[in-house]
Amino acid sequence: MLTSKNWFILAGLLLLSSLAYAEHTFALSEDLNLRLGGDIRTRFEGFDRTVLAPDGMDENYPPLQYLRVRSRAWMALDLGDSMTINLRLVNRVHKVSSSPNDPNDLDGATWEFPDEVIVDNFNVVLKNFLSEGFTLTLGRQSLGFGNGLILSEGTPFDQGRTVYMDGASLRYKDENDCVTVFMFYDEWKDRTVFINDQNRRLRVGDVFTAGTYWTHNFSPAWNLDLYYLFNDVEDEFPTVAERYHDADCSTSLHTAGGRLFGKPLEDWEYSLEIAKQAGRNASGGRNEGLLIDARLKYYLTEYLPWDPSLGCNYTHYSGDKSSSRPSEGWNSLLSQAPLWQEELIPILTNGNWTNMNIFRGDLTLNPLAKLKVVLASTAYYVDEPDTPVRSGNGNYMGLLLSACASYKLNDNFNFVFQFSRFDPGDYYANGQHSNWGRFEVTMTF
Repeated sequence: MLTSKNWFILAGLLLLSSLAYAEHTFALSEDLNLRLGGDIRTRFEGFDRTVLAPDGMDENYPPLQYLRVRSRAWMALDLGDSMTINLRLVNRVHKVSSSPNDPNDLDGATWEFPDEVIVDNFNVVLKNFLSEGFTLTLGRQSLGFGNGLILSEGTPFDQGRTVYMDGASLRYKDENDCVTVFMFYDEWKDRTVFINDQNRRLRVGDVFTAGTYWTHNFSPAWNLDLYYLFNDVEDEFPTVAERYHDADCSTSLHTAGGRLFGKPLEDWEYSLEIAKQAGRNASGGRNEGLLIDARLKYYLTEYLPWDPSLGCNYTHYSGDKSSSRPSEGWNSLLSQAPLWQEELIPILTNGNWTNMNIFRGDLTLNPLAKLKVVLASTAYYVDEPDTPVRSGNGNYMGLLLSACASYKLNDNFNFVFQFSRFDPGDYYANGQHSNWGRFEVTMTF
């Protein structure tokens, strides 16, 4: 529950944001425009300690609760139609508590303001670079593709604070094609942080990334993604195992794959993605990870009220065989983020998506024009059950039941409520169920 102090913080933020307005544009000259904006995302979150260890924590232990506030401010300077300079700063603080009268602030658990001030985005965008249709982006930027299974998260260890990468991307786009070539180099920690109270580690090591992603539109029913990524990881701390990763995460990783997706009928939508990994791991063995992701969605808008839709997903992340030298496990190096809005399993595995078979079904409803509700049931199985963290004798991790309601009041206010319950399976010897919940307010100005 919220403490009285936290209630004051929430109330103050809501009052401040009531003065919010849309992004403002100032004409500095005929071909020079300045755009200013920002947002504040406030999250109150609580979950049982058994989320972290289903069979290794007393279920009666007080749940963990915290109030987390992330504020961002950005500016964009448009030089005619040919160039834009973007800058975005981020600050995040949070207040940790176990219950109203039982604070859990030991050893710096609570991050005092200003905690951190981070350059989240700082880049130059050159439009129609060299030729029409080309866009070159230089500097710190955020990049993602498809369903986010390959490239979506550049800073996985910061718990949703940022997702940036440092480097360059060149994109060509016309009516039927979009081709992006990119190259990044990101150190294990951000050395440009202005205020660095946390001195946090952002990645498994220093990561070099180069690749290309091509999307071709044949028709509304048939669209194709093809991609290739190369990653070279140098782990600065090869003796420290962290966040469900190996002690030494140094690797040379090649990832190639494709995705077929589209809407063959008005009521049906599909996506099928397959990717394979190669290269060498820290011990010199081969990387042989495999990813398969299949999604199907059926819209019942014409038949039922509330614009319902049914979705079903299957995702396979190959697991590593403990008896072999190669790494058969999928390496989710740049995609360690929530797959669907639920945070429960990412907290359990820290978003290290590997060694899993995931079966998910969901129902989406729109009771009001601005209200969206998603109900989902997800079953998790390990691909290779013989792992160090298993305490039971099976491969069924458990069932995740979740609900998410989002309400967009206007362009400035968005509210989200999420709740999940995880019931562990025979993968755990004495698994305890766990609950997770979040209330979120995002205010844009």
